[in-house]
Amino acid sequence: MAYKPSMRRHMQVEEIPLDIRPVMNLMVVLIPILLYSAEFVKLSIRELNLPPASSGEGLSDENKPREQEKRLYLTVLISKKGFYIGTKGGYLSGEGKSESEPSIPLNEDGSYNYAMLQQKLIELKEKIADQTFADEKSAIISAEADIQYKDIVRIMDYIITYRDEEGFDRELFPQINIGQVI
Repeated sequence: MAYKPSMRRHMQVEEIPLDIRPVMNLMVVLIPILLYSAEFVKLSIRELNLPPASSGEGLSDENKPREQEKRLYLTVLISKKGFYIGTKGGYLSGEGKSESEPSIPLNEDGSYNYAMLQQKLIELKEKIADQTFADEKSAIISAEADIQYKDIVRIMDYIITYRDEEGFDRELFPQINIGQVI
């Protein structure tokens, strides 16, 4: 008695063509949406002047000191106690305080007093307006090692511009130099 041959042996594998239309449709819709949303993501870039790398060589022609220019060397030092504001002559002291105390101490809740810093810098800018300093638009920001980066960036925002009484944005010290970290 002969058995009927199995259907499995004689069945051929059919190839099903890939349909990539749904994937292409998804890409056609997704790419414009991603490009449109990329417009809302904007980076703010601040141009900073970092201190030069020290080299053991002598002064080259570029680094030779030129004739002496009148410089202010405005420095804002950020510490855990508050802000120290200094110039070439020394650091400003707070009202009735010694020079070891910060020019602008912390608020009672332990936060930095950014508004007072900006006000002191506006007063300083008005005092030096008549004099011609070579670096009258620049400020050096130095910070203790454990100061958070967000505080440094926020201080930069308060130092670069301010809003005057008429509501206009004015330049304060737009050229920021990063000083040596203490």
